[in-house]
Amino acid sequence: MLYGLRSSGGEHGTVMTKHEVVQFMLDSLGYTSSVNLSAISVLEPAAGDGVFVLECFRRLKASSQKFDFNFEKCTRNLKAVEIDSERAILLRKKIEHELSILGAADIKRIATEAVVPADFLLSYGDKFDIVVGNPPYVRYERIPHLMKVKYRAIFKTFRGRSDIYLAFFEKALRSLNPGGRLCFICSDRWMKNSYGKNLRRLIASEYSVPFILNLNKTQAFDEKVDGYPSITLISRSKKCKTLYFQISNIDELKLLLGINEDKYSIPGAKTITLAEDGSPWCFNAPIGELNDNCTSIEAQGFKIGIGVATGADSIFIGSGLQNIVEEKVLLPIVLSRDISNGKLSWSGNYVINPFSESGCLLNLAKYPKLHDYFISSKNVLQGRHVAKKTPSRWYRTIDPIHKKLISCPKILLPDMKARQKIVIDPGNYYPHHNVYYITEVSNSMPSLKLLAAVLMSDFVFCQMANVSTIMRGGFVRWQSQNLRMVRIPVLSSIPSETKKALITAYDSSNSTKINRIFEKFLCSSISNRRDLHVFPVSEKNQQQLLSIAAKE
Repeated sequence: MLYGLRSSGGEHGTVMTKHEVVQFMLDSLGYTSSVNLSAISVLEPAAGDGVFVLECFRRLKASSQKFDFNFEKCTRNLKAVEIDSERAILLRKKIEHELSILGAADIKRIATEAVVPADFLLSYGDKFDIVVGNPPYVRYERIPHLMKVKYRAIFKTFRGRSDIYLAFFEKALRSLNPGGRLCFICSDRWMKNSYGKNLRRLIASEYSVPFILNLNKTQAFDEKVDGYPSITLISRSKKCKTLYFQISNIDELKLLLGINEDKYSIPGAKTITLAEDGSPWCFNAPIGELNDNCTSIEAQGFKIGIGVATGADSIFIGSGLQNIVEEKVLLPIVLSRDISNGKLSWSGNYVINPFSESGCLLNLAKYPKLHDYFISSKNVLQGRHVAKKTPSRWYRTIDPIHKKLISCPKILLPDMKARQKIVIDPGNYYPHHNVYYITEVSNSMPSLKLLAAVLMSDFVFCQMANVSTIMRGGFVRWQSQNLRMVRIPVLSSIPSETKKALITAYDSSNSTKINRIFEKFLCSSISNRRDLHVFPVSEKNQQQLLSIAAKE
């Protein structure tokens, strides 16, 4: 057991794909019994139970009967790589059983040759016409350290806190013959998250992507998991259009059989352009097509930041620290759980600030209580990565703390929210690292309220949904990297009466009213234009905008 057990009892990296999904993926790759498969080589690089390779044996047999070629000889074109030696043995037995059903004679030889017990990422270098499968989902923290070191040295896509499937993508792509195709069912987080930047750049610049099928709303696996899966078809061939579409039920797959880059009539599908610079892949209206009067938040005198990461919250943060260390080193801190439904309810927690006003580490000799408290937890504090880098600064927080931030009015945004009711701290708290904040250069509360109202609009939410990963329940990641991609109208161009109305609606937390006011402003500001589709608002609100514009 390489990566440990999940909470469900299954092993990390071993979630099995439903048969209907397997059928669809192989059909999409053109590996069907209706064509001559005798010369087509196929690899399943993280085989597990071998659902893909077993289906390939069945299709190869049917093809051999139709096109009259030697089935047993052509089985050498099918390979399944499995890192777990025990699973590899079990897979050989499954293949032997399947071969007996198919009437093969040299069963032992075929099964032995088909299954390769190895780490695909480190030791397998053959080339194939097709690579297909469900690469393992293993978070960075669960990958053994020595393996991470090796993977980082080999794969340029395996950066940051990458999931192991990024390395599988890169290795599998490098394993394709010219004209070869890859089809993976996998988490789609890499398409928008920062750690997927190098993989996006590699695929968009060197390969073509005929389609991406979003399966987030379906159950694509034999057990219920929060995997956020998509099926991605990638080709080592000339560039083609990329089709993006989604389904809500696995049964809909049968309606999509035979899809390829020459067929773009799938209901609800979109043709998208994949950025080659590593930017997030956006599947709604491109932000770059917004009205010329729209610009970034920070270009308008605001600053986007994230709160403090300590590396040891249980030591640095607490509600009873006033009785343990000097009060002078304590700052009230707001946690994400303190912000709910548009309200800020401080939980009474403080963070220890180990920095002076000038940004230097405190001299613990001048703070005897703090000294004794830190010494009691010295082993834990020294074990953090930030402390190992500079051992003499073993009691610092990961991020520096700038005390002046407390007194600044600031918008507070918890990382994950379905729809934001924006909270403003008038200047009482320091934000925790899972809380993002926005300040205004002149500390203007009206400007912050106006921005907060705009951030509560459908106009912004649809952009956030476009550039960020969507979690289950419709939760959007309100991270700084995503906020910086949002484009909003220049706030100074909004008429004063409209500003007042938006601020009043914000004060009453009336998002419906905010949308009505803001959409009216958007329509009036582009009354001479009819290309309202460039605004990434909801389909319902697009129709409302068009209706308003038509009356003007």
